[in-house]
Amino acid sequence: MNIFTSCSGFIENDAASLGKTLSRNSLIPMCMNKEKHNLPFDSLHSGIDLLAHTLFPGTFFSVSILPLTYIDTQTKQISQYWLHEKEHSKLNSFSFIKRHREWLGGRICAKMSLCTFFQKHNRLLCLPKPHEYQIASEDSGRPYFFGLEEIDRSPPELSISHSKEFATALTSTVYCGIDIQYPAENLLKVKEQFCSDMEEQLLHNSLPDLPHLHQLSLLWSGKEAVKKMLSPDGIPGFREIHLQSSTPCDTSCAILHFSKTGGKTIPVAAGILNSTYALALCCETH
Repeated sequence: MNIFTSCSGFIENDAASLGKTLSRNSLIPMCMNKEKHNLPFDSLHSGIDLLAHTLFPGTFFSVSILPLTYIDTQTKQISQYWLHEKEHSKLNSFSFIKRHREWLGGRICAKMSLCTFFQKHNRLLCLPKPHEYQIASEDSGRPYFFGLEEIDRSPPELSISHSKEFATALTSTVYCGIDIQYPAENLLKVKEQFCSDMEEQLLHNSLPDLPHLHQLSLLWSGKEAVKKMLSPDGIPGFREIHLQSSTPCDTSCAILHFSKTGGKTIPVAAGILNSTYALALCCETH
């Protein structure tokens, strides 16, 4: 099978249809009550999911995506179900609504991705309820699962991202990174900080039908995903990560090959979500 045949399924949803798609595909993992968490989660869309499984064979991973608009009207009920008491304290410390909803959405996605990770890979165990464990952070900001002593194995690795109206999380058996990025105009203002002339030309040549701002968003997301995956060994700067090649699978979906200065090539599955948002993910390879 051509690994690129399903990519269009990932990029063709508009805003309205995406919400309907998520609602139709809501997942109810073990140990969760549908009435209490009634949120329209989705697993990774088929196109980028196929790319990721092709790039990272043998790696177990799970992705959750959540439109943040769904948590605005029922924040109190949702946070009571999903957050540990220490997470409640952290959430209440945010004075800006935008930061409040992004942080909450990221934690919800992380816990959902953990549930679907074990469900998807036939790990027959019942996790603690979402409010009984935490998503903690290292000094570097790297998130990890904390308080899962009840399960008889080490918890998987975790990466979280949010941008504007969406949050997402990636759970994996190996170090991983995920990033979602709205194509904001300020990317043009800071382009020199993360994009070289060669990288800009590579993206233009491989994805010529994609608007320039969306090309930059894909590059930003790809580098952010790589930075997160490499963070256990120290977070590299944007200019230490170089786009070596881009293999398109559609007008808005590609495999991006990066390298860290002095390091090996790192493949990243990337595409445009909802005709707007760039989404990229990667997992450690050996």
